[in-house]
Amino acid sequence: MYAAASGLDLGLGIFLLPAWLVAAVTVGLQPGRRTAGRMRRMSRIALVLSAVALLLTAARLVAYGLLARHGWVFVGDRRLFTTFVMLLPGVIATVVWTVPWLASAARVRLPDRDAPVPLEEQSRARSPRHVVPPRLAAFGGLGCCAQMFLPPDRSFWISLGAYGLLTAAVAGLLVWRAGVRLQRLSTGREIPRRRALAVRLGTAVVVLGTVVGLVNYGIADSRLPHTFSMMKGEADWGGGPAGQHHDMAGGHHMASGTGGADEVSVDELRGPRSGTPDRRFSLTAQAKKVKLASGRTVDAWTYNGQVPGPHLRVTEGDLVEIELRNELPGKTPVTIHWHGVDVPNGEDGVAGATQDAVLPGKSFTYRFRVQESGTRWYHSHQAASEQVDRGLFGALIIEPKKQTRPVDKDVSVLAHDWQTDKGTVSAIGALDELERRRAEPGEKVRIRLTNTSGHTREFAVDGVPYKVTALDGTDVHKPTALKGKKLVLGGGNRMDVEFTMPDGPVRVTDGSAPDAGIVYSPDGKGELKADLSGPAFDPYGYGSPKRTELGPDSDFDRDYKLVFDEWLGFYDGSFGMKQTINGRVFPDTPMLMIKEGDVARVTFVNRGTEDHPMHLHGHHMLVLGKNGKRASGSPMWQDTVLVRPGEEVQVAFKADNPGIWMDHCHNFWHSKLGMVMHLAYDNVTTPYEIGGPVGNKPE
Repeated sequence: MYAAASGLDLGLGIFLLPAWLVAAVTVGLQPGRRTAGRMRRMSRIALVLSAVALLLTAARLVAYGLLARHGWVFVGDRRLFTTFVMLLPGVIATVVWTVPWLASAARVRLPDRDAPVPLEEQSRARSPRHVVPPRLAAFGGLGCCAQMFLPPDRSFWISLGAYGLLTAAVAGLLVWRAGVRLQRLSTGREIPRRRALAVRLGTAVVVLGTVVGLVNYGIADSRLPHTFSMMKGEADWGGGPAGQHHDMAGGHHMASGTGGADEVSVDELRGPRSGTPDRRFSLTAQAKKVKLASGRTVDAWTYNGQVPGPHLRVTEGDLVEIELRNELPGKTPVTIHWHGVDVPNGEDGVAGATQDAVLPGKSFTYRFRVQESGTRWYHSHQAASEQVDRGLFGALIIEPKKQTRPVDKDVSVLAHDWQTDKGTVSAIGALDELERRRAEPGEKVRIRLTNTSGHTREFAVDGVPYKVTALDGTDVHKPTALKGKKLVLGGGNRMDVEFTMPDGPVRVTDGSAPDAGIVYSPDGKGELKADLSGPAFDPYGYGSPKRTELGPDSDFDRDYKLVFDEWLGFYDGSFGMKQTINGRVFPDTPMLMIKEGDVARVTFVNRGTEDHPMHLHGHHMLVLGKNGKRASGSPMWQDTVLVRPGEEVQVAFKADNPGIWMDHCHNFWHSKLGMVMHLAYDNVTTPYEIGGPVGNKPE
């Protein structure tokens, strides 16, 4: 419903400008007809066109009503001001003054259709109260059409005053201009044609010059500094006792600390430096041409020459050591982020925040002890919109110390979109064609679904009842059998599915690649058609409730509200759809400040048109509810929470892992367009910067 209402609102916003513009031009032409018959005919045409524009305006108000059902926040800001402050004054004036005049002129009885229109009648038709209202409404239509260019508002009263003053100024200008023209008509002093043409040409030159100047200013002003602190921007203390908002900018190496003796650098928040690792791995970033199953070729960036990267499997409690070496061409730096693993902050692998990215010919060693279990994955967190897309990712599986649900087959499915020599191809790992595998009846099978792309994906498991046993690697409490459901995963999300192999075939399908997938059968030759027509799986009511440390009724020290939006504009010198958090883009997005031990609640509100999978590093979030309704099933502990358009999702977490943690949309293209912020503990500092000689770029 929200998507339909939002689309209707956008479409009507586009059509309102031409509708009111045509109506305004027609009303303006009506007084200029030289005969009574032509003037009456033009009055009728103007009346019809004004009625069409009024109907479109009414339809937009209906769309607002539909959006308001999701909450006032979804109709506020730009929609509120462009329609109610800029458009409706002209619309109301048109209904009160222009439409009655047009209706009267359209009904007049004419003894002689070819008789000239008296000057007095022309003067009445040119009255500002008749011609100005539709023009003012056209100005409001311009505001509605340009809505996506206007930044989300952060101050209601300041914005109300700004939009109101602008509308009043335009109304005054239109009334003055109409009055001048009426006076010229009455006195017979019309402007010579050459002078009028010169004025119009000069006006066009001024307007064009202004547009070019604004574009050049927008490009220059939007460019990010070559080097700047990640801590630049406004701090949000979440309503906690330490205060509300204050500016964090102003230093070279900005930090969240207050200058006290207890400050800690992220370089001190590392894993164990001594001790023999239980598992040791070496990952080398390399460029390589890789062939998918179909033979399509990918110019990939790989870990150890393969896509996805090596399958890393460790056990809960292990001390893990991973050496990253960079052999990519040119000056391309890389990192590794351990997605969903609550590592010490200095091991998080975020360029410019927890380390400098690793340049070609250099290396970096990550060491941490895993204190959790489940399905995780790893990927570069340096210019990730390019590097992850090209293949710098892989599976990380953490086995529990005690196996409670042993399986016979444990399969990782990493769904990805590849840029190949034949266009974009969706695949499961490197499988872009259907693959058949053997599985004996009665065998226990676990499928670990992972969405490594930015857009939301839908999966299906056909041919057998199954259970969803884990979300983002955390076990579901008492899962129940499912069949025929679409399994929806946002970018970065994981979902474990388990089933007992039947006598017939079972198919696992990624909806983005319906002709690919994996078919299990006893003889390895099974056939089964994919079915993605079922209803979506709802994790909010799945499984059984279980007592948790946090909950909706917890006493929260911090309470953050983050509203996601989008608007057209310049960002870092390029024009595009900027992705905003509370009306701002990185590095001016809110810095969420917290103290160790605090309990925080975050409300995510998506009033844009695209999905936002929000990923908080270093912590797991308990999903409390969606759209005002509490979660009723198994506790949902996730590191990445999918927030779809029109949704309001509440989560909670405990501040138990000190550091400076990235918090961003896991659609990396949204991160690239500004949807990045950080969670910063109040006593932690960082020596690293964005940009600089290494070129840190923490997408």
